[in-house]
Amino acid sequence: MQRVIALVGPTGVGKSAVAVELAQSLGAEIVSCDSMQVYRSMRVLSQAPTHAQRVLIQHHLIDCIDPTQDFSVGEYRRTAAPIINQILERGKRVLIVGGTGLYVKALTEGLCDAPPADTRIREQLWTECHGVGSTGLYDRLRGIDAIAASRIHPNDARRIIRALEVYTLTGRPISAWWRQASAELLQGHVQVIGLDRDREELYERINKRLLHMVYEEGVINEIRHLMRLPLSRTARQVHGFIDIEKYLASQTTLKDTLVVWQQRVRHYARRQLIWFRQASNIQWLTIGSEEPPWETSARVLDALRHPGAEIEPLASSQPELDR
Repeated sequence: MQRVIALVGPTGVGKSAVAVELAQSLGAEIVSCDSMQVYRSMRVLSQAPTHAQRVLIQHHLIDCIDPTQDFSVGEYRRTAAPIINQILERGKRVLIVGGTGLYVKALTEGLCDAPPADTRIREQLWTECHGVGSTGLYDRLRGIDAIAASRIHPNDARRIIRALEVYTLTGRPISAWWRQASAELLQGHVQVIGLDRDREELYERINKRLLHMVYEEGVINEIRHLMRLPLSRTARQVHGFIDIEKYLASQTTLKDTLVVWQQRVRHYARRQLIWFRQASNIQWLTIGSEEPPWETSARVLDALRHPGAEIEPLASSQPELDR
């Protein structure tokens, strides 16, 4: 069994609870791989691991970046790599947990060494984007770098702008930088398990979770606090912030807000699954509707011991007597 393991899957599938059970069995520490859970002051919005879960298992890259700061995949990679090395040096396993596919890819497949962001150029491009739209910038990118354009959606303004920024800074298309990306810390040395559920069940879990966030966990008050801050562009992308912001501005009702927010998160979960399904190194496990986290963890352990084997449900869903 590898000393570095990744547990991935869509939002709402139940990764956090399974990860705590699995980490206890493996003697591992958890390194979050979630682009929003890194931020402080948005525990409910990002559905970060609970205090009780964090007491049981040491978690890293949770609640550690001020929401006024931008945070990129490159910064994640530079921050996560030494943490992973330190855990391994302590003789423990590393369990990478999250649903941000690009962050997982940065650790396991490498990331190009293109120059860091240039604030002046980036702001100019964002200003232009507000004027002509992302499709206008996308047309320019197609003329410069057809390879990059084929991999970036015409509405993905952030990645389009990054590609144009790199070309402006270096005179080289970003796809050229991708080709010369060097191997990273974990390339070839990580086992990846993907968690999934029946699609309708996953969507229902998402719907219920957002209702719980609103009516039980106080997400609206959390957003009121965040609205007082000069949030970074990346922090504002957390699901639910813009929707609740409109509700608090009396632009919509809470009922309509929830409908839109639930749909937005369901679509995001679908995109996550599409992203992860493209990876050939992920061994998939489908969680049963009544399956408790400890049982899923046991099935994951079996898969880790037998890479490539089909992951079968346990014969019994009843917990052991001593649990």
